[in-house]
Amino acid sequence: MRDYIIRNYCSEDAEKIGCFDKIAELAYLYKGDMKAENIFCAVNSRNEILGVGDLEPHISWTNIDNNCQEADYIYRLCVNIRMNSAYEVRSDVCSSLIDALFTRAKEIKKNYPEKKVRVIKYISSESNEEMNFYISKGFVAYRNSLVMKRDLSEEIEECHMSSDFKIVNWKMETDEEVKYYVQTDVKCNDGAAWNFDTVSWMRYSPEWATFAAFSGNEFLGGVMTYVIEEERSATENIFVLPEWRRKGVAKAFITEALKYLKENGKTMATLCADGDNKPAINLYKSLGYRMHSVNIEFGYDV
Repeated sequence: MRDYIIRNYCSEDAEKIGCFDKIAELAYLYKGDMKAENIFCAVNSRNEILGVGDLEPHISWTNIDNNCQEADYIYRLCVNIRMNSAYEVRSDVCSSLIDALFTRAKEIKKNYPEKKVRVIKYISSESNEEMNFYISKGFVAYRNSLVMKRDLSEEIEECHMSSDFKIVNWKMETDEEVKYYVQTDVKCNDGAAWNFDTVSWMRYSPEWATFAAFSGNEFLGGVMTYVIEEERSATENIFVLPEWRRKGVAKAFITEALKYLKENGKTMATLCADGDNKPAINLYKSLGYRMHSVNIEFGYDV
């Protein structure tokens, strides 16, 4: 007999969750696409939270309500399990949370009967125990994501930019600017892009900045930075409009981001790239990025 129950999250849980995962607390309270019906808590008889699990929309989910993708396109939901370190981490609690998320994913799938939906989890290639757990729940490995690092103690070469565009540290202070950013991201990535809620949320990340390329008033693409650890920051969500690619745009704004991070005391910048994205990997190598680690995308089709 279980000594805990699985139930949906409510706003009164946020403070308790914040005691063991502050980012989760803030996301559940303020990130618009984190819905209570997609969050589950494992709670003991004293109403203490042993762990929490959620389904978070992947970038592929952004246009699920539109019919702009091929019939075999896979829309993905990321699964997150966060355990309370004040209690012994128990595989049965993790398993129960996953089961609740599977049930919820199947309910969501009913709203999109003609579309393929997959629950996914990114796992470091070194995390054998975690991989074994997800494999035991029916997940299989689908693709690799390379985590690449740039040592900021090394010299950052100046980038000779074209006069056709300029690079700015874009503050995105209004909702209209955020919408413009998202619309451009969608154009650059065939609909698989961060949504409005995610970008709005990221603006409040510690040490957040976005280095963007503009030609006049036209936004061409950019890179977003935010803290990961004290000396390490991300250089992520890199994209450029198709007609502006291979013109030095991405190289220019990534270079400005790296200089900014170095000037602010960071010693490492990292990014993720699909393992088969040769043009992107070659660009990052030319900017001094080297291999750091590998993440594997595990998935479960619902």
